Amino acid sequence: MAYEIRGALQGTLCHDWKEPLAGLELRAYRSTGERSTERAVAPDKETFHEIADGERPDAPLAVAVVDASGSYVLRIEDRSYDGEALDLDLYCATPPRPKHDPDAEPRQFAVTTLQPRWRQTEKDFLAAWDYALPERFWCHILALFGIWTISGYVTTCDDRTPIPGAVVSAFDADWLQDDPLGSATTDGTGHYVLTYLASSFRKTPFSPYVNVELTEGPDVYVKVELGGQPIITETQADGRAKGRQNVGHCFCLDLCTDKIVGGPETTPHWQQVEVFDIHPGNGLPGSTFDSLGYADPAGGAYVFGGTVTLRGNCPLTDVVTGHSLKYRFLVGEYTWTGGVEDPANPPTVAPASLSPVTTQVGGTLVGYVFYTDGNGAAQSSPVVVTAGDLDGDGFVQVDGLAVTVPMYNPPGSTAVVNVSGSNFLRTFDLMELNTAAITAVHPPKKPGGLPIAQAGETLPANEQEPVRRYRLQFEVRDAVTDSPLFTDQLESIIFDNSPVIAALDLEELRLNGCNPLSGATTIHLLETVDHPHLRNFSVSITNNGGTVHSPPQTPAGAFVTGVYSFRGGASGPHNGSGTGGIAIDVSGDPACAYAVNLSWITRRYLDTTGQLQRLYCH
Repeated sequence: MAYEIRGALQGTLCHDWKEPLAGLELRAYRSTGERSTERAVAPDKETFHEIADGERPDAPLAVAVVDASGSYVLRIEDRSYDGEALDLDLYCATPPRPKHDPDAEPRQFAVTTLQPRWRQTEKDFLAAWDYALPERFWCHILALFGIWTISGYVTTCDDRTPIPGAVVSAFDADWLQDDPLGSATTDGTGHYVLTYLASSFRKTPFSPYVNVELTEGPDVYVKVELGGQPIITETQADGRAKGRQNVGHCFCLDLCTDKIVGGPETTPHWQQVEVFDIHPGNGLPGSTFDSLGYADPAGGAYVFGGTVTLRGNCPLTDVVTGHSLKYRFLVGEYTWTGGVEDPANPPTVAPASLSPVTTQVGGTLVGYVFYTDGNGAAQSSPVVVTAGDLDGDGFVQVDGLAVTVPMYNPPGSTAVVNVSGSNFLRTFDLMELNTAAITAVHPPKKPGGLPIAQAGETLPANEQEPVRRYRLQFEVRDAVTDSPLFTDQLESIIFDNSPVIAALDLEELRLNGCNPLSGATTIHLLETVDHPHLRNFSVSITNNGGTVHSPPQTPAGAFVTGVYSFRGGASGPHNGSGTGGIAIDVSGDPACAYAVNLSWITRRYLDTTGQLQRLYCH
């Protein structure tokens, strides 16, 4: 039986705000020495330290990588382990930040000695352990990797209402120049985390020959924008005020503004595609989209297919004029130089113009309207915007929108309620974008997929789907005067609705599909997997007892961060001698029925696993 610890690991910053320790490794060692029990109950300050050379001579019992949410599963399968206390370390090769000192070496830190409280299940022993590194320890680790942080909240000054979607830009008040430190966007709670390096404030116009910033930290002042409009504008004098000079590696800075009239919900802004923030722009510090348009490039490197939710806010009316507002999205597609599609490289020629999104819209729940029904009871009804609610230019005006609602008395009766500021509660959704309608202008390169007779073949370039890259723009106008009031743009995003091209076969089944393969010592796999945004694929052979052959005995491949050329793989085609593809030694397999399973998943956000299967007897 194995021992398995599950939990979450986080690092603490200002105001007890916690971030997942994504990408760090949790390493477990058998605790040794006479004081292991004493260490298990000791406070953090007595156990946390950096591991010195030679302090851990033995290999860890188990290693778990913390995922993007902070979760981990540490599984100990060493049969000599019997549930005793464990020394738990954190190994940091790359911290979970968009930038760090490239010359920083990996480091390992002793966190605690843990005696897990094991609970026996049918198959394993299970325990739970959640832990958040205290602020001083997490800040110390960040500092070792050259990381400087400014974090806090942006709110209104009167009632401290959080302001989401605000772009916070920080600067160092230098004598010769103002050094930009970086930018970050506030989340739904108004919180932001801005990361920068010492090089951001120590460089001068004469760098690298002269660096005159001799003090430890920068003198910080900020500027904050919401919807492209400034809401906080500080100056160098603020950077030289008490508490702002020579700040440390982890600086807490809360900000407020009185320029948000009536609250942030009255300011137009486009903040997210699904759960991914679009500010700052592609590739800039704090962005969750890289310059090519991949979301979460250091993690999932996601693309989007099907219906995609665009999130933000368009108020019903302008707080200044009282006029109704309307909004729309526009889209344009990147192309290749010369106009010839290239499956090996993303398109780089920006769209010359953008077209309004009109029919490419799914039903979007933008809010709820409240009313009194025929029984005198308070009710609410969803307000769903469809393509029919858009005008010829793609604009939708929610203010005054007619909504048919049930009245219940008499039974089956309805009424029409018009949306207004007094009866409407909005959601955070602006539009459900039907990306399939956008990409449908390109017919599939391989309609019908790959025939099984071609399993193992590599697709020629003219049958490989290329990367489809787009630009999206959000626009808000005064519905009375038609004058533009606000625009925002995502420079690049990738839509992909192409199918995975896959085929699976065995050479031994080519001549006789009912061949029991009796006495065979080798079988030959024929497999092809191709997709421009594949996350991984693998082939396994199973029987009723479980998995018999798995990678690396069988083919597999996986996307590596930044290597966008990964498309899958092919084993090599059928040949006349029946020895094509990849040979698998099955001489030790018992007589049984077997399944060859080819599985894959793409990097499309929220995509599910696909699979092909071939059966044989041995």
